Amino acid sequence: AQRAALGSLRDGLQRARHLVAQLPALARQEPGAEAGAPFAALALDEVVRRVLVEHAALAQARGIDLGAGEIAAARVTGDADALHTLLANLVDNAIRYTPAGGRVDVELAHAPDGQTLRLSVADSGPGIPAAERERVLDRFYRGAESGQSDRGQPGSGLGLAIVHRIAQRHQARLQLGEAALGGLCVTVDFRLAPGPHP
Repeated sequence: AQRAALGSLRDGLQRARHLVAQLPALARQEPGAEAGAPFAALALDEVVRRVLVEHAALAQARGIDLGAGEIAAARVTGDADALHTLLANLVDNAIRYTPAGGRVDVELAHAPDGQTLRLSVADSGPGIPAAERERVLDRFYRGAESGQSDRGQPGSGLGLAIVHRIAQRHQARLQLGEAALGGLCVTVDFRLAPGPHP
């Protein structure tokens, strides 16, 4: 009983720590918040590579195969720190909610229209039921499938809300769907920055 109580306390502390870390990120994206860095043309592929490197140890510790498909070299106009937060939240969620032995794939590819860059994060986890996909973008909403991972990792209900706000700020199109891996696939479509690309 004592071990169970300590386990519950530890889970509660982890959730509180995660929530405290996420709240400032959400506040910075709210309408009327103090403006962050001015938008500028940036290499989104560099952001993707940095996030993959930063999450490699977490993926390995949880027995997740974190990989990258195509990573197109292209620029978008935006706030580099905010876009780092967007992708870090997506990759972190995918790793935490995918069972050990699963996969998380990240891809950055040009759309056929030649003007759009699609960022996608797909996993082999439990996914999110279609009926809940709009609601999980609301602050503090944690559905039956998304509230806790199979390994008891508590969520704050803010990760996807932050992603949603950052996508809105960047006039990017956010979609949640089913991954070919069987879990969730989150895609974010950005307009390419004007000018030449690598």
